[in-house]
Amino acid sequence: MGDDLAELDATAQAELVRRGDASPTELTQAAIARIEALQPTLNALTTNRFERALDEAARADRGATPGTGDAPFRGVPFLVKDLAIPMAGEPAHDRQPLPPIGPGAPAPATAPSPAPGPL
Repeated sequence: MGDDLAELDATAQAELVRRGDASPTELTQAAIARIEALQPTLNALTTNRFERALDEAARADRGATPGTGDAPFRGVPFLVKDLAIPMAGEPAHDRQPLPPIGPGAPAPATAPSPAPGPL
C-alpha cells in the first residue's frame, strides 16, 4: 500500500486502523516516506521527530497508548507546525529557522494526543 496510504485523508486512515487493514506503524512509515520525498522541495519542516513517531506508533500497534481507547483518529499520524503550537519536550523555534530555543511548553492542541502523534 505504501504511498497509497499517504494519499488518504485522516478519516480514511482512521477507518483502515479501526478495521485492522492498516496499522499505526504502516501509516506513520507512509507519512515519513512522503515527507522525506517532499521536504527537499517544500522545506516545510525545521525539525522532525520520526524516531519518536515510530516508537509511538509501535505502542499504538500494541494497544499500549494510555487514554486513546476508541479515539476517532487513534493511530493516524499528523504534523504540528512549531511556529505557534509548542509541544512539551520538543524544541521550540519561536518563528526562527534555527537554533532551537529549548523544550516548548505543552499547548492544548498537542497534549496528549492519540498515537502515533506528530511526525
